[in-house]
Order: sequence, then C-alpha cells, then structure tokens
Amino acid sequence: MYTFNTNKNKSIASSPFDNPAVWAASITALEGLATDLLGLENYILPFFPMLNSTTGNLFDAGGGGCIKMVTFFCGNFGVILLNPAYSATKTGRRTALDILEKMISVTMVRGAQSGGVVSFISRSSRHPDQIMGMRSRVVNRKRTDLSKGIRKKIESDALRISTGSKFGGPCEPKAGSLVKTYVGHTRFATSSIASFDGTHPHQWTPPRLWRCYDLSRNNSNSGRQPGSTPTLVENFITHNGDFDFYDLNGMSYGLDSVQSWLERVTSYEMPSAVDSAAIAGVVDVLHTHGCFSLSIRYVVCLGLTTSKIGEEVDLPAHMDYARLAQFFEVSLDQHLEGTGHRLDFISAMPEEREFLEHLVISMLALELHDEGALLPFAKFLTADEEGGASLAHFARAVIDAFFDNDLLWTVQTFLQHAKGSFGLCVTSAQSAHRQLCIASRGQTNSIAFFARSGIICYGSEQAAVKAGMCFPTPGGDIGRNDGTFDERPLRYDLDDLNGEICLLDWGGENGDTKPDVSIPNRHLPVYKLMDGRVNLVLIREGKKETNGFLYHRMTMLDPKDHEFMKPLPEDYTDPIAQDIRDIPRICRQIQDDWRGFTPGTKTSLNRLTAWNFTKCLQKRMQSLHSQSIERQSGTIDILLTGCEVSFEQFASDLQKAFPRLRITAISSNKLLGLFGQDMEIPSIGFPFSQRTFDFKGSIMIIVSHSGGTFAPLACANLLQSMSDNIFVVTSEWDVQIGKQLRGMHSEKDHILNSHIFTTDVGLRPAEPCSISVVATQQLLTNLFSHICIILLSNPNFRDVSGAIITERDLEELERCNIENIGALEKIVGFDSDGNELFKEMKTTENELREMGALWAKHVLENAKAYCWCFVYVFVTVTTGWPVARAVSNAIGVEHDNWYYFIGFIDSAIFFWMPQMAILVIRMIEGRNLRHRMVSRTVIIGDCPWVSQCAEAFLGKIFACSYSIAGCGVLSGNPTDHLVHRHTHRVLRGSLLLCGRPDGRLSALTSLETSVCLSINQASSIQSIGGTCESVTIGHNPFQLPLSKKAIFLERARPMYLCERMLGEIDLKATVDKRRTKSIGFANLKKAAAKSGKNSIKAEELSESKRQFDFDSRSAAALQGAYHNLSKEATKGENNRHVSSSVALQVTQHDPLEDILAQAKNERQRATNMRGVFNEMDEDGNGKINADQFIAKYYLVDSTLSRDQVYKIFLEADHDKAGYIDYDKFLGIAEMPALQMLRALQTINRPRSLLQVEPSSELYFGEQLRGEAEQSVGLLSIEQSQHFSMELYEGRIASMQRFVAMTVMFHEMGKKVENFFSRYTLGLLGYRYDRTHSIMRIATTASPISGADVRERTHLLMLSMKIKRSLEVVSFAWHRYRQKQQEEAIRRVGFTPSSDRISRGGSR
Repeated sequence: MYTFNTNKNKSIASSPFDNPAVWAASITALEGLATDLLGLENYILPFFPMLNSTTGNLFDAGGGGCIKMVTFFCGNFGVILLNPAYSATKTGRRTALDILEKMISVTMVRGAQSGGVVSFISRSSRHPDQIMGMRSRVVNRKRTDLSKGIRKKIESDALRISTGSKFGGPCEPKAGSLVKTYVGHTRFATSSIASFDGTHPHQWTPPRLWRCYDLSRNNSNSGRQPGSTPTLVENFITHNGDFDFYDLNGMSYGLDSVQSWLERVTSYEMPSAVDSAAIAGVVDVLHTHGCFSLSIRYVVCLGLTTSKIGEEVDLPAHMDYARLAQFFEVSLDQHLEGTGHRLDFISAMPEEREFLEHLVISMLALELHDEGALLPFAKFLTADEEGGASLAHFARAVIDAFFDNDLLWTVQTFLQHAKGSFGLCVTSAQSAHRQLCIASRGQTNSIAFFARSGIICYGSEQAAVKAGMCFPTPGGDIGRNDGTFDERPLRYDLDDLNGEICLLDWGGENGDTKPDVSIPNRHLPVYKLMDGRVNLVLIREGKKETNGFLYHRMTMLDPKDHEFMKPLPEDYTDPIAQDIRDIPRICRQIQDDWRGFTPGTKTSLNRLTAWNFTKCLQKRMQSLHSQSIERQSGTIDILLTGCEVSFEQFASDLQKAFPRLRITAISSNKLLGLFGQDMEIPSIGFPFSQRTFDFKGSIMIIVSHSGGTFAPLACANLLQSMSDNIFVVTSEWDVQIGKQLRGMHSEKDHILNSHIFTTDVGLRPAEPCSISVVATQQLLTNLFSHICIILLSNPNFRDVSGAIITERDLEELERCNIENIGALEKIVGFDSDGNELFKEMKTTENELREMGALWAKHVLENAKAYCWCFVYVFVTVTTGWPVARAVSNAIGVEHDNWYYFIGFIDSAIFFWMPQMAILVIRMIEGRNLRHRMVSRTVIIGDCPWVSQCAEAFLGKIFACSYSIAGCGVLSGNPTDHLVHRHTHRVLRGSLLLCGRPDGRLSALTSLETSVCLSINQASSIQSIGGTCESVTIGHNPFQLPLSKKAIFLERARPMYLCERMLGEIDLKATVDKRRTKSIGFANLKKAAAKSGKNSIKAEELSESKRQFDFDSRSAAALQGAYHNLSKEATKGENNRHVSSSVALQVTQHDPLEDILAQAKNERQRATNMRGVFNEMDEDGNGKINADQFIAKYYLVDSTLSRDQVYKIFLEADHDKAGYIDYDKFLGIAEMPALQMLRALQTINRPRSLLQVEPSSELYFGEQLRGEAEQSVGLLSIEQSQHFSMELYEGRIASMQRFVAMTVMFHEMGKKVENFFSRYTLGLLGYRYDRTHSIMRIATTASPISGADVRERTHLLMLSMKIKRSLEVVSFAWHRYRQKQQEEAIRRVGFTPSSDRISRGGSR
C-alpha cells in the first residue's frame, strides 16, 4: 500500500473531497483494486497536489511522493548479465534463473532460513529511463527448498509485473536497454527469528521521488539542460556479518541508538530490528549523489562537527531540506547557464566548486529570519569558522556531498566509521544500470568473471560463483576466444582480513567505458576486465596497490586451467548415499596421492605441503635440541584447532607417541574467546587462558573440512600474529581458509610454498557428514605417520621428543591403513572405483541395512498406527457401523438388550485403537511386543570422536522428519560416562548402538571388557520382561547374551602376535585332543612328528585357521586367556634386568617377583656399570670411542655383526659427538632388550621420500619373534606391540565402525523418508539430507563474536613486530658490546688473568 501523510493543521473543508479522510479512503480503494485485482504492487500513484504535508512529500522542490511498497512474499550472492542473450530470449532467461538457483543452492550451505533477491525494472513505460527495485523474498519452511522457492517467487513477480505493465505500471525494460542484475542473500538468523521483515535484501527508506541531477560521468547530456528532474531514489543492501557500533565525531553509538536515530532522520519506522536494516538506513543517509535535498540532510546529520546521534537531537523535517535545496539548485542552474560548463567539469574543478559556494552563501545570507529557509538549521551552525560548522562550512559540505557521495564513497565512508564484520553488497536505483559495490571486512566475498559467457557472479561462498560454468551460454560464447588469460573464467577474492571494497562498473550508454567514480576516488587505478567491458575499482584499507597487482590475485576457475580446481558436484537424488559410496574411493585417493601414485596429476599437493611441513618441524625440533627456544610452562610445540572432532583423537595419538613434546588440541571458538576479543572470554571448566599458552614459533594445524567455518577461518587470521608455521587440513585447495594461508606467503610461489593438506573431497552439500569425517580421519592418519617418520629419522629428534613409537609400529599401521580400503568397500558395498560389489561380498552391508530397516520400523510404528486408526475411524463413523455393533448385528444379537454393552465395546476399541494397531503391526513385522509405545530414543556409544560424529549424523538425518516419526539421539563414551549420563534414559524400546573395540588384541581386551560391561548394565534394566534393544558393531565375533544383534566387521589386517599365540595354543589343544581320540589331521600329525616340537608351523596354522580365527570368545574370556598366557610366560623364563640384551650386564640378576631385592641391588648395579665402563675406557679420559666399544663388546657377545654393534654405538651417541660418556653408556645399558632389538632392525623405507613402507609379515611380530625368541620372551615381544594396537584402534578400527554406523543410519533415515513420500504421493515428502536451518557450514560468528577479531589480529601483529624489533635491537646491542670488549682485550694484551678468564670461558 502507499500512504501519504496529511497536514494535521488543515481545517475541515466544506466539500467532501476537500476532506483528507475522503481522499485517503478513495486512494485506498483505488490501491486495493490496483494491487489485489490487477497485481500492480509496485505501481506508483500519480501525485495529488492537495496532499501537502509537513514531511515534504512533494514532487516539486525536491520532495517526493511517499511510496510504501508491500511485497508478499547468511550469504551474499548475485549475477550480472552483461550478455543481452540472457534477457532477450526465453531460453536465456531460463538459463539465467538456472545459474541463480544453482548459486543459491550452493550458498545455502552457509544457512538458509530465508532469502531474497532484488532485480531492477523500469519505473513505467512513460519513464523507461528511471529504474526501481523489485524484491522477491521468501521465508523458507522446514521442508521446502529455498533455492526453488526464490526462483518461483522471481518468476511469479515477473509475471505480475508483465500483467501490470499493460495498465501503466512498472515494466521490464526492453531487451538490451538495461543490464540485468540479481542481487541476493540467504540468511541464517542469529540476532532475531527468521522472519519476512528480517529477510534480505534490506531497504530502510521506501522508494521516493526526489529532485536530482544526472551526474553520470562522460554522459553527453549530463548538465546540458539546467534543472533537476524528479527521480526515484532507493537503496538496497545485502549483508553478512554483524553491525555493532557507528563512530561519529569521536563518539561510538550502539545499534539501538543508531536505529532510533534513523527513524527520526528518515521519518520512517524501522523496517526490521535486524542490524542489517540499520546499515541500509545509514546508506540512505550517506548516499546523496546528485540530490541537494539528501546532501543537506547528510551534512546536518553526519557531516558537521555539531552532528551527533541520539534521541535528544531535534532534526529538521523533509520539507525543510527540500525548501533549502532550492537555493542550491538555483545557484547551480545560474552557474551552468552563465558559464556553459557541464556538471562533470564543475565537479572536477575546485575553483568551480568554490565559486558555486559563494553563490549559495550570498543567497542564504538573508534566510536566517523568522520565515527563512535556513532557520530550522540554525542550531546546527556556529558563528565562528573555527567551530567547523559555520555557514561556509555548511555550504561547502553540501556541495561536496552533492558531487562526491556516490556509491563507492558511501560504502567507503560507512566502513570507516562502522564497527563489526561486513560482507556487504550495496546497490542503488540511481546507478544500478551500470554499477554495483561489494565490500569485505571480516566476512568473505568473491567475484568471478566469465568473459566468454558475458556474466559476472559474486558470492560469500567461493564455490557458488562456479555456477557460471555449469550452464551453456545462450546463443553461444562471446568474446575473442583467443585463449588469453582475460578470456578464461577468473575469480577475484576480496581481502576480508584487511578490508577491501570493490566497485564493478560496466559502463553506460553511448559506448561509455569509463567508471563513474566521484572525485575523491578518481585517483584509484582502474582495472579493465572481460575484454574491457568491465571496470574494477578497488580500495584496500591500509594498503596501496599498483596497477600490476590484480592478476596476481586472480584464480583460474576452470579445472582445465588449474589442476587443483574442482568443479561443482553433480546433483544427486540421494547425496547421503553418494557420500557413503565415495568413501573407499576418496580414502584410496588420499593414500595414493600421499605416496605419489595418483595417475593423471602433475603435482601432489599433499606431498608439497608435507615437504614444507617437514622443514617447519625439523626447524622446531632442531631449536628444541639446541635449546635455543626458552621452554616455559605454556610453550606449545604443536597446536591443533578447529571445530571438527577427529583432530582431538589425532592429538591424543601424537602426544602418546612423543610424550616430551607439548601437543595441545583446543577448539577454535575457545581460541577466539581468549585472543580474538577486546575482553577475554573465560574458558570456565577448562585450564585455558592467555597466560597458559605460548605459541611463539609453534606449528599450528587447523582442521576445517569446509574451509569456510567462521571460527577456524578467523583463527587462520588471528594466529598469523603468533606463528608463520600454520597449516590447514581441508576439503580442497580452493577454499576460504586456503586463501588466507596463501595470503601469508604471497611473496613466494603459492604451490611450492603450500601449507594446505587436502582430502580432495570437494563441496558436499549433504548436511549429515560422513565422507568429510572419514576423509579427514584418513588424511590425519597419513599426516601422523609422516610426523612420526620425521622425528624417528633423527636420533636427536627422537631424544628430544621422547619417542615411544617405533618404525615397526608405523609399518604395521601402514599395512592396516592400506588394507582398510578393502574393509570399507565391504561395509559400504562399493569398491574404490565406484562399482557396486557382487552380492556375496555385501554380507556386512546387508546386515547393517537390515538392522537400519528394523529400527526404521520401530520409528514408523506410530505413523502406521495413526494411518490404521484414521482408516478405522473414517470407515466406521462414515458407515455408522463400528466393529462390535457390526458383528453383533451380523450374528443376530438383540440390540435392545445389549445396546450399552456393545457401545462400551466399541468405545473401548476407539480408545485403545492406537495401542491395538501398534501391537498388530509389531506381530505382523515380527518385532518385540514389550517395547513402550512412544517415540524412540537412539543412544550411541563409542570412543568420543565416533560417538559424537555418529550422533550428529543421525540427528541431522531426522532433523526434518515429522514428529510422529522422529527420534531423539544421544551419545556417550561407554568406557567413561555412558552409563552415568544415559542409564536413566534406558526404557523398554530404547535403541542402543555401541561400537566394540577388537578385544582379540591384548592391548584392547580390557577396553572391550569395559564396553561390554556398560552394554550389559544398560541392557539389564528391565520392565515387564523388556529392556532396551542393544546392537553392537565390532570385529570380535562374539555376541553379548543381552544384546539384540551383533554385527561383526571382517578383520582386514594380519593377525598380531598375541592372536597368533592364542591361535597356536588353541590349535595345539585341538590337535592333542584329536590325537588322543585318534581322529586328528594326518598332515598335522606328520608335521608334529617330523618337527618334534609342540609348536605349529605357519603352513599348518594357515590350513587350520578356522579353528581359532572365528572362534567366538568373549572379552572376559580373552582377558583371562591373556592373563594365563602372561603367567605361563613368567614361569617359563628367567626375568633378567631389561638391559641384559646388550650382554653388558650378564652379571646382573634382577627377578621381577622380588621388588625388594631389586632395590637392594641398585647400588651394586651402579658399581658394576662403572666397572664395565672403566674397563672399556682404556685411556681413562672418560670417553669411549667406536673402536673401543666394538672391541670390548665382542669379548662379551660375538653373536652380533660389527655393523650391528656400531649401530648400537650410534644409538647411544645421539648428539654425534663421536664418543659416549658414562651417561650415554648408562642409557644404552639400561635399554630394554626388546628396544635394543628394534634398534638393530633394518629400516624398511626409502629415507629420501620420508615414507613408511607397509609391513610384509604374515602376522605382525613374525620377524621380531624369529630373531628374538631365544633371548627375549614372547610375552615381551607381544607387549611391545601394544602401542601399535592402540593406533590401529584409534586410527583404523574406529573409522570402520563409524562408517558402519553411517550405513545403518542412512538406511534407517531413508526408509522413514520413503514412507511419507510414497504413501502421500509426495505431498509429505522431505529431503533428509538437510536440516531445518540448512547450515552445512557455520560461517556466522557464533558463539564467539567476530567484531573484535580483525582489530585484535592487527593489534597482535603489531605487538609481535614490536617484540621482534626489540629482540633484534637487543641482539645487535649485545653483539656490539661483545665486540667492544673483545677489541679492548686485544688492545690491552693477554695478561695471565685474562688468559685464565679465556680458558675458563672456553670450559
């Protein structure tokens, strides 16, 4: 509707039509007919001169008809269609909307509760040269697709405009007369609910007609005809981020003050309480180009030293602005007529502006009387010139604002005074035909140029701009097509850390190719793009760039031009299923890429990054070894941060492997709370503060699979002030966080200096995360092995880090890592090439999907019962024959005698119909009848990273399900808090899924026992004979008695020695038993008789593997078996001191059973060690060289070769001094026998590549057992593999269980979604790959604000530079003092005292 303010002081007229109320009613009736009947929402009603008002709603004198549009029905995006083919034909328009829909679909990963687009149309057929905005906004519903909803709204609005244009309303411009633009935004509400008024694009002031001049630069008609014309003025903005404060004249004003002030400045109520609407209001005040009325308002409100923001400010009315503007207009018109100059010439010449200023002042000198036009502004002016608000200052400011306050200046000025984070796009009806302004500060924005298609795409999401390559150009490509750099698809990423503004200007009419920029910014370089059709003007806050820098920051988008660039993914009907199918392929791809086996690629990005990572790690370790780093209590060697879960497992494994290193895993939000805020956010409950961390020189690994999550992205900027050694693990090279790291090393080659580890998964739109989690886990496993091999390759690094892990552990982990691909293939049912497996190979997948289908039946039983009840009630009530009455009538029962009883039976059936329906459904489906008839709760138990990721996966799958078929999801660690947190939630029918570690491995037996105990405790809580339905997933083929189902995963790895030992014992017992009964295997009898030993050979074990490989044994039984094995081993061997393997301590006897005897012998052992050392030290200098060590060693033990003994010497001489002293000798002497044996093993890897070769043993420990069986007990060898087993559980087995859970939950969610889609013919269908918020990537600052991150980053960088400068100065000063002292000593000469000092110093 359009509302007009009437004059409150006007007397009541005698004629009915002189009454404002009558006119208002008439206008309302006409408007209702125009909008409701004819669909002319945007129709501008003609001006009625009798409706004067104090607010200045005038067409003449600079006022405008007050127009209020009502249109029925967070990431930025937009398309600029320079190619007329996109608007000239139906196919072109459809392709343009296809591109827009694709951009919205990709941008929706940032959150999409609502969204909108503004495009521009002609005001009317009578005013085709004036354009106005048409907003199409949609508030997304829970189960609708926002991208499709916005497209439908645009199409319906276009149809309505087309209909209204026939009646003189707004119309689409003629093809080719206006470059079509779509400026849009998707919103994820943070400061308010997702509402229509809070949906972007935002506009504070509705469109108004103001008297304006045409100041278009290089316009041949500009200024030829003096006088202003009524022009429609309106501004639109889209904004991603937060707007907190606005600074004016040294004062900061909060958002609330700005909002209330804007209502009085503009005379319009606040359109929305969101902060972005206030940005639109400030833009309305700032953008005054070519309009004296608006320029006067700007100067009064923001342009004088007396201007301030506050409720106490009494501002002039709009009519006052229009009245005073007449004096400026008359002065300008006189000047134009008198000189014959053009407006552009006057704008560019300071003396011309000064002359115009004098003309205005001479006319305003007499306007301060009681009725003068200047009187309402007197309180804002000062009498003296020094006050900065004199009449001269005022006139000069108004003239400058008239000429200078264009779109670029407006955005620049706003960002100079605003505080917050801004991903901003600003457009105005006055200049939308040729330019658009985009800005970034703390929020990302990217612009893509497609010269051959003739379009420009921009967006907050980098991947979204690739939509321009997804569709063919209508009518074929345009441009030269000569293969030049400018012809390729290019993307420019704005500098969101320092802040950057970009003006896109594609020229005006009559071949105008110069950008329309006002005088304050005409000094900026102009970059020509797309064969000169587009001008790019950039403002980088705090930086000055030269003309040649642009193309260095451009990124080629076409994968044909850039080997690390990935196209947008295809649209799949089931993205979750596709993600799961791709898991084996991606894991294989990551492994091959890491090892350099990927065919068809020129460069392995991960290998390049690993090379740079190696240099940083070696430098850090060398500093630790040389003690050049002052280690304090808070010194961190390796920091891992992000918002993922799996990096905590990685940090845990790395810390166990190298206990002397300080490795910390901390959430990115906590880091931002500590270091990214002006006021530190306390980490209550966590031992974190600014004083507990010292990140100087630390190696930092940021894990962000999407690469766009706000917290890790902000940390990538923040941490640059603390260390240069920042690396990221992400989904592909072309992500936002990768851009930030490349910006750190812009002076170097991006590729060769890569700091980006990538899973190469690309954009995955499905919100339930499966492949991204698994791929990250896989990449971190490879990174773990790489870090370990770097530290193990140098004895000094091993010593400094206190390495526990060995190369044999890494070889075993690598073997498990490679064979893990086969296990994943059987779990998901697809091989690593994407082909479906044969039916007989899908046993595991079928079991998982059958269990998922069963749980889907549990969830759907209420919905099915509801349908049954509906049919029953509908049929019985409609026919009037309930069941009991119909049966009684059929058998001839007298209704009069049994009427009430029959009614009672029918009532009871109606009352208990849902319960009866559920029982019947359960009996038909063969499910448990004792479960409670309520919505189901799924409880997931596993190690932290698996349980949390699986909880998020299932929770998101059911996020959009209907309440009648929903389920709650909980998770916990069964070895920690699962029982304590969730036992009270265990009810009849609760669904418990637990992952079980492989207890067949001795290091994990007690872990599985703990998990089984938790499952049994939960399953033992019964009521009416029923309990929770527990299902386990694991590798140990034993089903717990109280569990419903046990799904066993195949063991895709060689056996460990402990499994081999138990197998041999079991096989031997089986053979002995059969021998006793004379029913044995003939081959085994012959082998045993021939060997004369009780052990079983490898061939025999392989032949009879089934005797123990699939022998189901509980974790408790396995624990008992290993305990017995330990006792047998203890009885069968003499427990020597762990150093006996060196054979230097043969005289020592240290039984493990006698701790007291061990304590008594400590002093004697030390004496003996000193004696052995002195015997080796022939020259008595306290040092043993290599020759002395080898010669004396052979006197004790001649079984080792000279090279092996020399290797022992090198192991002791870790600092490469060429000798070993007594301390080093003790270290090698006290080394456990098994560790000494490991030191003698040959390293099975190419050292030049720093890669780990997989173990080739038949079973893990085979080689070690063969070489150490006589000197070291099997139990010691088996125990040496415990850490390898833990790594297998944390890196490999847990991943397999997580993938198994995703397969099961996918089937569960798919069955539920299919039920509603199938039985309602699609009416109640929904996409279970999305949630209500549709937020795949958390790009908004939450829960930690991003307002202070940019300022804190700059502050920390400055502080670091100052500290480094002081260190350099201090170092130089000490060097200078040292040289001065040395020079003084040389002048004095060498005295005895100085000689003693010198010799003492050398010591």
